Amino acid sequence: MFALLLLVALLASRISAHGYVAYISLEHHVYEGFRNHNPNPSPGAIGHQFSTSDEGPELDVKSPDFVCRQNSQAPNVYGLVTAGGSVDIQWTSADLERNPNGWAHSGPIITYIANCNGDCAAADKTKLRWTKIHESGLISGPASSQGIWATDVMRDNMGWYGFKLPTSIAPGKYVIRSEIQAIHRSHIFEPEYYPGCVNVEVTGQGTDDLKDKGVVASELYSTEDTQLYGFDFHNGEREKFWPMPGPKLYKDTGHRNETTGCLPKYRSKQPGRNSTSPGIPTEY
Repeated sequence: MFALLLLVALLASRISAHGYVAYISLEHHVYEGFRNHNPNPSPGAIGHQFSTSDEGPELDVKSPDFVCRQNSQAPNVYGLVTAGGSVDIQWTSADLERNPNGWAHSGPIITYIANCNGDCAAADKTKLRWTKIHESGLISGPASSQGIWATDVMRDNMGWYGFKLPTSIAPGKYVIRSEIQAIHRSHIFEPEYYPGCVNVEVTGQGTDDLKDKGVVASELYSTEDTQLYGFDFHNGEREKFWPMPGPKLYKDTGHRNETTGCLPKYRSKQPGRNSTSPGIPTEY
């Protein structure tokens, strides 16, 4: 009986965190992401379409699907944002039975950006070079299930997290890649990655087009990253430190990147599943 209950618990833990990027607020102008349960997305939706039927994770970091989700396709639509402006992203789920209270699992949030070198809809996603512009991992407490992680804070903020786009980034068309990592299965070498991509057109006075920076998605992580592969999230005796995985954070010459998990304030009422008012940020 115990073995059966343990199996049920493990299976439940594998499916309970599924989700996607629902909305993106660029300097408080809200755009729709991609909701794969919605057959008629907004014409102004800037999220990349994908075919993952259950909103599940990507496990193979070398797969083309790791870039922006399974069979992802970029739209020919862009959200406008000024270099140095606010970017806020909301993660949610179409399955309210699976995720009644929003994102379930604890772990880090990492955000990347890549220059499309032209039209993002025509770009080869496997050749996009990703620069890390935001990261937030362990917020407080031990590096275990007993600690507070970035996704826990995001869940308490109605699924939103936010950061400032580096002021140094040059005008152009880019893809922002929001990535959530669920590390509850890292001890069996199976961390779960949830990428969500959106198109943006950057304006402003920045001069760094990032073309000589970043790495392709297949080089972001490896099985030698011990904080992802072999890390025991369920060990409550761990120290209060967890190193962020992936490349180094981009150093903006204009202002300091936000890396502490500091999030904007949001309106308190959670909108319904079909709401067009996603609870946008009100202030920083």
